[in-house]
Amino acid sequence: MGKYLSWFEDIALFKGDFEDLNDTEDAYNVILSIVCVICGGLASGLTMGMMSLDSTKLQIKAMTGTEKEIKIAKAILPIIEKHHLLLVTLLLFNALAMEALPIFLGSLVPNWVAILLSVTLVLIFGEVSTLCTLYLK
Repeated sequence: MGKYLSWFEDIALFKGDFEDLNDTEDAYNVILSIVCVICGGLASGLTMGMMSLDSTKLQIKAMTGTEKEIKIAKAILPIIEKHHLLLVTLLLFNALAMEALPIFLGSLVPNWVAILLSVTLVLIFGEVSTLCTLYLK
């Protein structure tokens, strides 16, 4: 059976190409990778949540809601009214976070693992935050 799995030994994963995480630069890369994943998920959820708000309903809430609803509606209305700027800002924020993630992961693990990890994390956290936004709405 060993001869059939000999190609397995040539993979970088088994040759020890992973960093040892003893350097402070490695700790920064881990922290920045986590921040990128959180920011990407946050941007995905905010894009879905903020763009699905209706400005007419918010204006009604700002006039007739409870004290807390009025305060929240008045805070959100100026942001929602500039929906093109909001959309561009959130999409750029998401793209920045998701494009920086493989860069930070690439210094910790082999490049192919960094790509697989970043795609998987983007999919999981981006979609989970979007589903949570839709569920809570």
